[in-house]
Amino acid sequence: MQVVQAIGAVKVSNRTSVGIRTLNIKQKVVGMVLRGTKKIYHDDRVTIAEAGDMFLLNEGLHHIEECADNQLFEQILFYITAEELHKHIVTLIQQYQLECFTTHHCRKCQSNNFVVSKPNKSLSEFFSSINNTFNSTNSQIGEHLRQMRTIELVYHILCSEDGCLKNQLLQGADIDRVKFMGCIYDHILKECTVESLAAATHRSPTSFKKEFRRYFHTSPHKWFINQRLQIAHTMLLSTDQTVEQIGNYCCLHNPSHFISRFRERYNMTPKVFRQVARGER
Repeated sequence: MQVVQAIGAVKVSNRTSVGIRTLNIKQKVVGMVLRGTKKIYHDDRVTIAEAGDMFLLNEGLHHIEECADNQLFEQILFYITAEELHKHIVTLIQQYQLECFTTHHCRKCQSNNFVVSKPNKSLSEFFSSINNTFNSTNSQIGEHLRQMRTIELVYHILCSEDGCLKNQLLQGADIDRVKFMGCIYDHILKECTVESLAAATHRSPTSFKKEFRRYFHTSPHKWFINQRLQIAHTMLLSTDQTVEQIGNYCCLHNPSHFISRFRERYNMTPKVFRQVARGER
C-alpha cells in the first residue's frame, strides 16, 4: 500500500499503463483525466473516468489503475488538505456571500469515498485554462498561483448544481471528520480493537462506535474485514505473492478464515479468483 501525502497542483503524464495500486491518500484530490482512462475499483465494481471526466478522491484508501491511450496517460491533480479547503470556503462565504450548503443525499455518497462526474461548462473551461498554464510552465505552477487556482476550483464546484461532487467537497471541509477517518484508514493493516481505535481517536468506546457508524454506515468489524478483503483482492490481481502472504499482509492471519471470508464475498477462493483473472482456467 502506497501512502500519498502531497501538496500542490500538478500535471502528470505516464507513457505506459500503471497496474492496480492501493493508495492511502492523506488529502483530498480533485482532478481531470486528459488522456487515457482512470479505473477506480470498489465494492467488486469498477468506475471509469475517461478523458474529459472530473474525479474527486477523498482522504482514505483507493484502488486505482491508470491506463494509457496510445502510450500516454495524462491527468491534472489538485491536492487539497481539509484545513486549506475549510479556509477557502470561509473566504468565499465572507467575500462573495456564497451559500455553501447542499441538500444532496444518495447511496453513492454514503458508500463511496470518491466521485467521477462530467464537468459543467465552467469547470471544463477551468481545467482547459489550467492545462494551458501547465503546458507553458513544464507541468508545475508556483505556490501563489496554485492558491489562486485552487480557490477558483473550489468556487466553481460550489457554484455547480447539487450533486455528489459538491456534497463530497463540502464534507471534506469538516476537519474533525477528516482527522477521525484518517486515523481509521491508518489502522487498516494494523492489529486493532474498538478500544485501541477509540483511544487513538480520543473517544470513549461508545462514542467511537456511534461516530464510526455515522461516517462509515456499518460496524467497525464489518468495515475492517471488507477493506482488508478489498486489499487482498487487489494484491491477487497485481502481485505474485502467495495467498498466505497476502492474508498475513492484510491481517487475515488464519488461512482457512481468510479463504472462507474471501469466498463469502467473491464467490470463489483466492486461488481460483487469481487463476480466473489471469485466464488460467
